[in-house]
Amino acid sequence: MATFWDRVRIYLNSPTVVDLAQMLGVKRTTLSSWIHTNRRPPLDTLLKISELTGVSIAQLEFGHTTFFEDEVAENPIAYRREIDEMISGLREEELRLLMQLIPYLKVPPSKKDA
Repeated sequence: MATFWDRVRIYLNSPTVVDLAQMLGVKRTTLSSWIHTNRRPPLDTLLKISELTGVSIAQLEFGHTTFFEDEVAENPIAYRREIDEMISGLREEELRLLMQLIPYLKVPPSKKDA
């Protein structure tokens, strides 16, 4: 099964770690650490990866564009309730971050620009 970083490499035509680090504006050692531990980068870097690849964060994470679609279709009211509860507990700065993140989950950057 492909990992997050495998998908990043595939979508970016398999750059070297050095090339990818330069694209993302991070140190090679930092990127290597993320890759070897399968950790996600900070949100600003994650958004940059989404822009560079032209795919949503969800697609990078799960490998497809319609993750959990079947589960949500079975019980959308329960999912909405659960999401509402999560959102109600967020602090102001977390809400601002969520507002920036939601568009990347809904539509990949390449589709927005079309």
